[in-house]
Amino acid sequence: MKKKILVRTLIILSCALIFTGLAAAQEIPIDEVTKITVEGNDYVSDFEILNAVKTEVGDQTDQNELRSDLQNVFSLGYFSDVNIAFENYQGGLNVIFEVVENPVLKGIEISGNQPIYERDKIIEMLDLNLETVLNVKKMNKNLKKIQEKMQDDGYILARYKDVNVSDEGILKIEISPGYLYSVGVSGNTKTDSKVVLREMPIEAGEVININKIQKGFQNLSRLGYFKNINPKLQRVDGPENSAKLNIDLEEGKTGNLQFGGGYSSNDGWIGFVDVSEKNLFGNGQNIGFKWQFGDTTTYSLNFYEPYLWDSLYSFGFSVYDRETVRTTSTDSSGDLDYLKKSKGGSISLGHPLPNDWRTSLRYRLEDKEEIWDESSDDDKYQEGDLIDGSDKDLQSLTLSFSRDTSNNRFHPTSGSINNLSIEEAGGFLGGDMEFTKYNLDSRRYYHGFKDHAWALRMKLGLSDPRNQSGGLGSEEYDLGGSDSLRGYEQSDFDSNEHDNNNLLLFNVEYRVPFNDSFTGVIFTDAGNVWEDQDKIKLDDLKLGYGLGMRMNTPVGQLRLDYGWDEDSEGMLHFSIGNTF
Repeated sequence: MKKKILVRTLIILSCALIFTGLAAAQEIPIDEVTKITVEGNDYVSDFEILNAVKTEVGDQTDQNELRSDLQNVFSLGYFSDVNIAFENYQGGLNVIFEVVENPVLKGIEISGNQPIYERDKIIEMLDLNLETVLNVKKMNKNLKKIQEKMQDDGYILARYKDVNVSDEGILKIEISPGYLYSVGVSGNTKTDSKVVLREMPIEAGEVININKIQKGFQNLSRLGYFKNINPKLQRVDGPENSAKLNIDLEEGKTGNLQFGGGYSSNDGWIGFVDVSEKNLFGNGQNIGFKWQFGDTTTYSLNFYEPYLWDSLYSFGFSVYDRETVRTTSTDSSGDLDYLKKSKGGSISLGHPLPNDWRTSLRYRLEDKEEIWDESSDDDKYQEGDLIDGSDKDLQSLTLSFSRDTSNNRFHPTSGSINNLSIEEAGGFLGGDMEFTKYNLDSRRYYHGFKDHAWALRMKLGLSDPRNQSGGLGSEEYDLGGSDSLRGYEQSDFDSNEHDNNNLLLFNVEYRVPFNDSFTGVIFTDAGNVWEDQDKIKLDDLKLGYGLGMRMNTPVGQLRLDYGWDEDSEGMLHFSIGNTF
């Protein structure tokens, strides 16, 4: 018996030397393997351990193969130590894998001043079972996945401060998420720092998330106040695992005096004067006055406060007086021009919603009338006469939901802009017009070849008119012209036979910038208007297509489009600003 123990002890020592690479191969007893056993395992089955061993009964002992078996057993993850011993057995050797099991997992504790994820979420990602031997391999693999997820989710400073297992089987994980020590603003000579900081969805003391910082950068870019925005994140020597954010700015021009003129196929000869300031006194308020004259004459004054009294509510108002020349087809006298007049104003109140959505409620009060601008041959329609039934008072409430994730306010190449609104007129609000309108305007932008861009829009308008005439009157949908269906005039869709109560419009543009001033456009439009909703059909859409040019000028972007209709008849469109 003593001999057996002595032999076993010498073989264990020799094996230890082998696996440190310091023993010669001849020190291992070269003999047939007659048995393979496991010792030291109370929870992990012999079957699971031996399944990782490639050496089989009947093999000759082999140094490399035994080293591989030892590594395979250890790689199972259940053991803190693994050794190999040998015993003489039935004329050969019993190869014994001696293992020391990890503690049985009794509990998991997650600590950190402010864990990035809820405890239950981390436990789920760890995927470790209680009352079983801790599998360190699986634990390390899943801890790495959690670390990668934290990085992917924007927590760029997050790391494990400590991971250990107590003798009682309690796994303790301490996460250091990384905190924002401070936020500073520099370079702003006009804009108040609070205007900048309120656009950042992260404050000092919060866990650093690079996605929030990037979102703030996009918010600041959309304001259009600055030429350059350079956010810098630097580690600090203060609290452990923290950094400070400094937003370095270069102010841009925010006040504009624009004037110009030209010819629009929709509105004839036009001129305009536009005075605006989008960062009034550096407080982030927007005010503007516009005068447009020609076939369409408009006076308008607008004001917008995005953070009313430093709250999350926005406030805006507008007053306007608009007069437009339109053409209609009468029963007996051919085409006649008439003046479409409207004057009034609106006030609105808005508030942000989750996931970048925003809602607003607008009250509109407007006085409308239509007057003949020329006389008919039979004296039935006389210049200056009010068109019967056109003098109406409109009072409405509009509930809107909007979301803007485009990457650039003026030249977007990615993201989307969505607007959904419901307008209720008449009823308890009073006024002469009663209807409900549902409007959806959805725009999507994609990168094209190199710096090119795709721009897509779908516009849907549905209504429920409750006037005696069964139509919307002056509130009916317009279609045709430079801002909707190019290749057609707006009057192409005016009809005495039906009211334009419903609209469906699709626009597709492929935009090719030549330089900072000029952009070429290839476009296709499709749309139509209907009186009844059940008559809306895709195969009833009118098609327009063509080419265009955009020119950036000190007075804004000028648009020149040439479109063809379904009959291949061409039409030139001139306007100001992006189509969508």
